[in-house]
Amino acid sequence: MSAIARFKDWTATVSIRTHMMLILLVTNITIILLLSIGAFTLYESIFVEEIATARVDVSRQISERTRQFKTNMYTLSNLIYTNSDFREFALSPSPETFASFQESMDEYAVILANSFDRAGLEFYIVYLSEEGLGYCSRDVPPTYDYMNPKIKLWYKDLISNAGNIIDVVGYKDNTLGMRVFSAARAVVDDAGTIQGYLMVNADERQIYKMYSDVVTDIKSTIYVANQKGDIVSSSNEKIVGFSYFNMSNLTQLFQGNNHMIADIANKRALFTRYYDAESKFTVYEEIPLEYLLMPLEEVRNSTIILSAIALGIAAVLAYLISKKIALPIKKLCSDVKNVENGNLEQTFSTHTYRELNDLSCGMDTMLQQIRLLIENARKEEEEKRKLEIKWLQAQINPHFMYNTLFSIKCMVEMGNKEDASKMLTIFIQLLRGILSNADEMVKIDHQMEWLKEYMALQQYRYESSFDYIIEYEPSAGDCYIPKLLVQPVVENAILHGIDMEGTCGMISVIVRRSKDILIITVEDNGVGMTQEQIQDIFCSQDSLDRPHIGLKNIEERIRLFYGEPWGMEIQSAVGKGTTVTIKVPVVEKP
Repeated sequence: MSAIARFKDWTATVSIRTHMMLILLVTNITIILLLSIGAFTLYESIFVEEIATARVDVSRQISERTRQFKTNMYTLSNLIYTNSDFREFALSPSPETFASFQESMDEYAVILANSFDRAGLEFYIVYLSEEGLGYCSRDVPPTYDYMNPKIKLWYKDLISNAGNIIDVVGYKDNTLGMRVFSAARAVVDDAGTIQGYLMVNADERQIYKMYSDVVTDIKSTIYVANQKGDIVSSSNEKIVGFSYFNMSNLTQLFQGNNHMIADIANKRALFTRYYDAESKFTVYEEIPLEYLLMPLEEVRNSTIILSAIALGIAAVLAYLISKKIALPIKKLCSDVKNVENGNLEQTFSTHTYRELNDLSCGMDTMLQQIRLLIENARKEEEEKRKLEIKWLQAQINPHFMYNTLFSIKCMVEMGNKEDASKMLTIFIQLLRGILSNADEMVKIDHQMEWLKEYMALQQYRYESSFDYIIEYEPSAGDCYIPKLLVQPVVENAILHGIDMEGTCGMISVIVRRSKDILIITVEDNGVGMTQEQIQDIFCSQDSLDRPHIGLKNIEERIRLFYGEPWGMEIQSAVGKGTTVTIKVPVVEKP
């Protein structure tokens, strides 16, 4: 015997527990793979942490350079503000001395430019007096607005600081074609009255040049922001001067750390920060995480390949083993589902593992017993239903025959032998039609023909004290209903509904089909009933001498034939008549 054959014999005898042990083995392999992936993820996290620390140090270097820039700008402003020639004119500006002031300021600007050339700072000076006299250290056209602080958003800050310097970031000097960082202040006299405004400006790109060499070797974006979140400088020139950050929200996101991983434009990025308390600038750096992790790409790819191979092997093993275990269980479940859906002829023939074999045999035996019990119960229920229907039918037939024969007897006693003979002829035809058909279910058109004969019979008895209408839709004519289902309703309408001593009564019988529902309506214009009388028909105990025995009988027959949802409804008003509506399902073949 081959090894494969011996393995098959072994698997046919062992329990499902052994097979589950194999599944656990595969699970363990999967866990090992997950642990290896987790280890790589941990290594990646440590790597990112180290990179973040290094980039925070870079942000510190950028912060030191921007701080030096701001210090130089503030120094320039203080030097100009305290210059005697500037102070003399600024505190008492007049058109007569403006020309000499311009000449003096040009000379001083050259001196300052030479002094700060070593720091690589290029700047220009703008001054505007309260009287509108303006000065710029660069050549500007007469239409130049000298930054007119009064129409700027930062004017309020300028006034509230009363001679102290404020930072104006991202000011667009359209005349000179540059976006500048400005150290601006109000010029005030000893009494604190504002006499003019002094702005020392430098192209923002000078700040960028201080750190451009730091970002050339990495795909990062640098943001230098003030305490309000305004961008003082950035490698993305388009956002300079804009209020870009919500500083309070950003501080919460960092949660006290100097770096975080954030989703920016649907991409993960490393976000670092460094706050310089002296300049009050915060340097942020944004680096795409995928770029940072490029050195790990080779390691990651190798790990992915090895993991994929291991997972592939594990998947194949899991598939084969699970299929072996699940197939018989699946078949057993399918067999049970068939039984649940009503297939009681289903057999259970699962022959795999010991436990499933015992379960299959037990369920097969149980299903055989259920089939036997259901068959016996069905036969008993069928016999019971037939007996009940025959008992109800037996109530109608004597009642109907008694009333008819009594009417013929009365006509004979009154000497009206001709009408009695006609009534007897019609009665014989009616009995022949009813009794010759032994089926429980009869077509609508046959029953309506019997009903016409019955109506004609009753018209003889009551000397045409009422008229009748019998109509049915062609689609309803071939439908089947229980024998003599409508006749007792019509009989009740004649005996208890029509006022034979009053005006001529009318009884209508209408049969129509609405999709899968057959609706039979019997209506008369007789004396009608109260709600108490209607309730008494349905709720009181059966009695052969009760006046409306036929209606109660019909309700019970409908429930026996069709079930609870179907039945009869009575609507009546005293003095106006009664309408009885019967609703049963459409039966096209008995």
